[in-house]
Amino acid sequence: MPYAVIKNKIADILPQYQGELLEFIDFLRFKQAGAQRMQSRSPAIHVDAAGAPRKLGGYEKGFYMSPDFDEPLECFKEYM
Repeated sequence: MPYAVIKNKIADILPQYQGELLEFIDFLRFKQAGAQRMQSRSPAIHVDAAGAPRKLGGYEKGFYMSPDFDEPLECFKEYM
């Protein structure tokens, strides 16, 4: 949209609403900056040791948790 068209439309707005217009312009600029930041980020792609993308479901075999997992650690006993 040409700047002259925008300028004419702004001139048609009553003075009591021009403050709201400025706030809305600031909001659009903030929104635009956020969108640009999001586009500049590269998505996190997890790869395995060979460099191939990892597939989901890596814990099919499960995992082991020690029976004393919830017990306090020796180094913190004096604080408890």
